[in-house]
Amino acid sequence: GYDNPDVILLQWLRACKWDVKAAIHKIMDLLKWRIEWGVQALLANGESEISLEEAAIGKGYFMGHDKAGRPICYIHARDHIRGQFSQKNTEKLTILAAEMCRKLLEPPVETITIVVDIAELGMENVDLQVANMFISLLESYYPELLGLGIVLNSSYMFGSCWTVIKPWLDPVIESKIRFINNEADLAEYIDPSNIPQRLHGNHHNFQYIFPSAEDKAMIAAFRADHQGKTTAQAVHREAARNHLNVTLRWAHHDDNQNLLAERANATKQLQDAFEKLLPYITTRMHYHRTGDINEPIFNIAYEKLCASDKDSVLLK
Repeated sequence: GYDNPDVILLQWLRACKWDVKAAIHKIMDLLKWRIEWGVQALLANGESEISLEEAAIGKGYFMGHDKAGRPICYIHARDHIRGQFSQKNTEKLTILAAEMCRKLLEPPVETITIVVDIAELGMENVDLQVANMFISLLESYYPELLGLGIVLNSSYMFGSCWTVIKPWLDPVIESKIRFINNEADLAEYIDPSNIPQRLHGNHHNFQYIFPSAEDKAMIAAFRADHQGKTTAQAVHREAARNHLNVTLRWAHHDDNQNLLAERANATKQLQDAFEKLLPYITTRMHYHRTGDINEPIFNIAYEKLCASDKDSVLLK
């Protein structure tokens, strides 16, 4: 996938406190969940699967990086109205955001910072069902993703909610949460250039960029290119088999520099093969259009596909 396989395994091992059997069990649960929930279908359909109206509200979005280099997810609780959108729609939006977050991470950074703005929280904004869903996703399916959690502008009402939410949290996640009552104190963790103006920073406020006609044409072209997808999938499967075989050989031998180099090359081949498969199984999103996610393979593959179609027409 987007990630180095070793990094993924280490994340699960850390989350399971180095219990190998527990980590394997958790990974199997993850794979089962992704299949049953339909995560790959969500990624393939992209923004057509979510409510763009809900996405455009700006109640949750990524913007800039904190002083430790972690991508920042801002959540404004007052912009979430309980029942305004279905639980399923909100869950889709949340999972899609988590998947985009994986693309925002750049090695060696493996975690994100989440800033939850509680200012002007009202009863209509309190949604414990969504809060529980969010926590479950973090703990069960996106381990070790949270590096720092900041609760901003806490209030008496949130204090009541916190007594309910706190028992849901794993102690490790709870230890990463900080409470800040003054927006100015955000500057301790985040440079003002990465704080939105609505929180008295210098970054322009979030504005969703909707899919363009080119985005839609690109999706249609890739979905119609069945041969291209079949070829890319075959190359990826072969790269995965090769990576597994090299890893097994490496695991059963003492440190061998030749095997280490071969495995590093196999990892690179696997990532390259997955990159070429991306246009057929995912789509460009808002963060591609802002330039926060850079995946040139979409344009490269699309230009080749268009050129191929043009050549086919000329030959007829």
